[in-house]
Amino acid sequence: MKAKKILTVLLCILALASTLAIPNTTVYANYGAPEGWRNLPDYYVFKDSFSGFAESSGGLETVNGGLPVDSQETFENLPSLRFSITNKIDWMAAKIVMAGWNTHDIHNYIPNGYLEFNVKGKVGGEQFKIGGDDLVARRASGDERSVYKSITDYVTVTTEWQHVKIPLKDIYNDPSFDLDEYNTRSVVLDRVNDDTFTVWLNQIKLTSPDKEKAFPAIKVNQVGFRNSSEKYAYVSGFEDDFNATPGTQFQVKRVSDDTVAYSGQLLLVKDYDIDSGERVLKAVFTDLTEPGDYYITVDANGIAKSLNFKIGSEVFKPLLADAARYYYYQRSGTALDPEFALGFPRADKTPMDSAAPFESNSAVTRDVTKGWFDAGDKGKYVSDGALAVMTLLWSSELYPESYTDNQFNIPESGNGVPDILDEARWEVEWILKMQDPVSGGFYAKVESTNDDDNMRVIRDKSGNVTNLRPTNDTAIAVASLAHASIVYSSYDPEFADQCLEAAKSAWTYLEQNPDNVKGPTRSYETDSDKESRLTASASLFRATGEAQYNEYFLNNYTQSKNIFENSEADSAGLWNYAFFYYMKASHPNVDAAKWYKDEFTIWLNKGLNRYKQSAWNNTIFEGNYYWGSNNIIMGTGTEALIGSTILGINTKTVNNMALSALNYILGANPLRKSFVTGYGEDSLKTVYGIFNHDLRPDVPKGFIPLGPNRYNNTGISIFPAKNYMDSATEWTTNEHSIGSASNLVFITAFANSNQATAVNHAPVFAYSSYTEEIEKIANEYLQ
Repeated sequence: MKAKKILTVLLCILALASTLAIPNTTVYANYGAPEGWRNLPDYYVFKDSFSGFAESSGGLETVNGGLPVDSQETFENLPSLRFSITNKIDWMAAKIVMAGWNTHDIHNYIPNGYLEFNVKGKVGGEQFKIGGDDLVARRASGDERSVYKSITDYVTVTTEWQHVKIPLKDIYNDPSFDLDEYNTRSVVLDRVNDDTFTVWLNQIKLTSPDKEKAFPAIKVNQVGFRNSSEKYAYVSGFEDDFNATPGTQFQVKRVSDDTVAYSGQLLLVKDYDIDSGERVLKAVFTDLTEPGDYYITVDANGIAKSLNFKIGSEVFKPLLADAARYYYYQRSGTALDPEFALGFPRADKTPMDSAAPFESNSAVTRDVTKGWFDAGDKGKYVSDGALAVMTLLWSSELYPESYTDNQFNIPESGNGVPDILDEARWEVEWILKMQDPVSGGFYAKVESTNDDDNMRVIRDKSGNVTNLRPTNDTAIAVASLAHASIVYSSYDPEFADQCLEAAKSAWTYLEQNPDNVKGPTRSYETDSDKESRLTASASLFRATGEAQYNEYFLNNYTQSKNIFENSEADSAGLWNYAFFYYMKASHPNVDAAKWYKDEFTIWLNKGLNRYKQSAWNNTIFEGNYYWGSNNIIMGTGTEALIGSTILGINTKTVNNMALSALNYILGANPLRKSFVTGYGEDSLKTVYGIFNHDLRPDVPKGFIPLGPNRYNNTGISIFPAKNYMDSATEWTTNEHSIGSASNLVFITAFANSNQATAVNHAPVFAYSSYTEEIEKIANEYLQ
């Protein structure tokens, strides 16, 4: 305690000294941000390749469904787009999309930005229209709207290249229709009259002199904390307009009367964080255990109070119920009744699954009802569904106190079985229907074949290869079914036996097909099934104790060594799950168990080090937010909890890493966004999914999106942890999935469990050289 007090005093002294050392003429203190780091970059809609479409009644020149890219007419060594109408047409459409067919957020560019491009005409005096459009799901006036501006309002086209700058406000804040700049999609072109013409457009881009806008400074888990858990909020901002410093006072106040329940001083986490582009401080208030509703204030200009949160023993119980109820809303093969759908009833979306044809032979049909829609579309995948089932079953095994019957208000509630197992069974019963009874192999996928979703098919074809039963899907099905046979044996022995017999039959198929049989396209097909086979053997060994499964495992487990020791990889996925099953068998091999403990410890320490070094206490490596980053963060926590618990090496630090993943998801992140619908004052409002077709404007509680993604739909933000859109028409960051939902359920069940209630006073991690120097001074003083 003495050391903490001295360190706090030193923080305050150094913070004050550094403030006094800055002359008044300095715009901002340089804490490590690169020069111009938050200046909005030019965003190219067309530079050297075309993305979009163009069509007409005839007369609009197109190539492969788009405007032709002309490499002969260039400017500044870059090609142009040729917009040419050769004869009178009745109608046309030409779109140059900004982010594939996703929507794109350009709101930062609108206030002072421009649509810029170069233009020249074939003869001069050409007229055409250029503008923008948006796409907003379930908008009363129509999902898609466009606004056009006449080129002659800005320039007279000549036969020489000219540069054009159209204020974006002219297009996106037009009085005739205010387009949604948070959901833009393309630059649009059209004719003005029936005249024929040819013009060339070069380097179409959005520009702005402005800086990227900041999010509110205080980022906290908007649901809250259990009484004895670690508690903190981040206080962060761009250094050029961020006034808090290490040592700045913060208060945790009661919502009821605004009185101070706890006060402390901000600690420096990182001077410059590459994930967010911000300086990051931390307000730690773990010692506050009094139940209640709270918010945080900071004694610095320009920092508004935080959003509200709770402290209490049951803060996560509603979240667990709604996170699990997500699967009810994803059910196929049934109508969602008003009694259970809580404002979101619907008819069965896919009744035709009762007799779905095979892709390779439409004369053969099968009942493939039940199961869950995988994500935002109506596809049902064996591999992803089986993985989600495995995670839910592990959750029920490790944290049984978190689950009860009558918990989720689903049709099966009240049958004497925990609702989580009833929900998982809905998927397991569909997986069983996907098995070929002759060979034992599993088909990969059921999906719609048209946009209306009124034609369904069982995918079993790739090129000329038919009757495909992929070995990867089969092996994952084996693992989940063998697991199900254990869990359901206490509730329905007959069903448990059915699951085990199906798993054994599928294993025979795997033995008869020792090489990977790749699945049909768009079915999570893979070039390797090694980890899936290993997981299948381990799960069957746990379920049966039979030597053949043990022998396969022992002959193959060491091939996972590179996975566990890869310094850049994230979750180990099925490689970890294989050992989870094996270590829970009655008699695992001693050498294999020791080998795994060593390798798991290497993997776990890597994750813990990332958690400690991340400004946001997540396990993303060096700003590598890729597709499904929310799932990566939670999935790493899930695997860390299962493995450390099974191996007997669970610690408070491991638990805090898992809880920090939940904190991040619920608002302690650079966006200050709770990524779960209905949970938090600034929670997710939309999601890319089947609800886009409903008339209701909202989404049920408990949905979670894939999360920030720096590689797809780039340009939403300069910074990787902020490249995200809360949009119903954006799928690279805002689509949900049954896989990520299973990890949310798992982590939330843990947060509700007895394992998470230990008093945790984990160290506050501070990582900058600035803080390391302070610690050095403090240590020297103490000596």
